[in-house]
Amino acid sequence: MSMDVNGSYTFQFDRQTVWNILMNPDAIAKAIPGVKEMIPIEGEENAWRAVTKLNVSAVSGMYSGTIRMSEIDAPNSYRLTVSGEGQQSVVSGNALITLRDGDKPDQTVLDWTAEANLSGKLASIAQRLVKVAAVLLSKQFFGGLAKQLGAVEVPSSEG
Repeated sequence: MSMDVNGSYTFQFDRQTVWNILMNPDAIAKAIPGVKEMIPIEGEENAWRAVTKLNVSAVSGMYSGTIRMSEIDAPNSYRLTVSGEGQQSVVSGNALITLRDGDKPDQTVLDWTAEANLSGKLASIAQRLVKVAAVLLSKQFFGGLAKQLGAVEVPSSEG
């Protein structure tokens, strides 16, 4: 099953500050909901092995896999590629993350579009439930990054 999801998140910080935290693996690990470990893959730049415990309805459980950054265009965009498995499911996907200036000074809007491919137990769950879980997890992730920056979040859209 293939699924597309997208959204945006507004940070009350300039683009370079937001870019810096998006490129910081320690900050990413702290912001990913339920992350247990995120370890650099030896010999690969911008690549990590991760173990995460999700607590989101029917997709709850332990997942392990890899996270890679590519197509890096600082401080504007990059592609995040994820693959993993757990709970009798296999997940692969990628997201294009793009930064743009917000309407106010020192405001940055992060737009993201993602495509995920699911098989196993996750694929058998209604697409609507998985999409809701993906949007919820992305909101928690970007909120976690904003919290690390000491930000007060601005409502954003997901879809």
